[in-house]
Amino acid sequence: MIKLTNPMMVAALLVAAATGVAQASSSKVKTELAATASAPDARGKATAVVRSATKGRFEVKVKKLAANTAYDVVVGGIKVGSISTKNNGSAKIRFSSKPKSDDVLLGFDPRGDAIEIRGASGDDVLTGNLPADPNDLDGSDVACCIPDDSGTECEDRTEAECVAQGGTVTGAASCLPDPCGATPPADLDVVCCLPDDGGPECEDRTQAECAAQGGTVVEAASCLPENPCQGAPLPGDADVQCCLPDDSGVECEDRTAAECAAQGGIDKGAGLCTATSCDGL
Repeated sequence: MIKLTNPMMVAALLVAAATGVAQASSSKVKTELAATASAPDARGKATAVVRSATKGRFEVKVKKLAANTAYDVVVGGIKVGSISTKNNGSAKIRFSSKPKSDDVLLGFDPRGDAIEIRGASGDDVLTGNLPADPNDLDGSDVACCIPDDSGTECEDRTEAECVAQGGTVTGAASCLPDPCGATPPADLDVVCCLPDDGGPECEDRTQAECAAQGGTVVEAASCLPENPCQGAPLPGDADVQCCLPDDSGVECEDRTAAECAAQGGIDKGAGLCTATSCDGL
């Protein structure tokens, strides 16, 4: 065993160790987006840069698409934003945990998710899959709220590591967005897209609640009149008003026609469910 007696050497090693931890928590992943038959000449790429557990940015750039046309940006099956191409068919969108200028709030962790650029007709023009976090290839990390001198901060830890450090395990898989009390303030509602069998559901939640429930914070003013979490439906995949048996009678759920039939429901036609969709059944 080598015994270190020089205080300067010990301090240097401690700094190096701390630096190594900081570097290990940062990552950069990117992917080229592949063109589909709907836009064979299109090109695109997506990049995510995470500086720390709660700070990062995500950028999507596209080119050679139809000029002056709007497209949905869909990540993990949820519409997180939209882009409009210029005269030359190019466009970009950037999400940031601390948005500036034209940035959009990064209310999700895109690493490991499928990415689609979708036209108004529901056809995907570019598709790809962003690599997973290289620091968590086995997917064992969770968002851990650890007490700190300045409050509570979120760190990516395994459940065992979180408990050993006196932290609280949350229901979120990532610290993006921060489930431990982040900006916006913890008591301020945001538009939250929650995963559901019939497609992403829009709910008003605080950012911490949204993250803890595995939701995605999106840049929208309200969940009404249209669900901001859903991009243009894929061809043949549009929702219908499906009346399904319920403990209290019949309840309307947004389902595709195929899903409605498979679940023994009654298809009441295209559109979103209303309070009267299943009246008379």
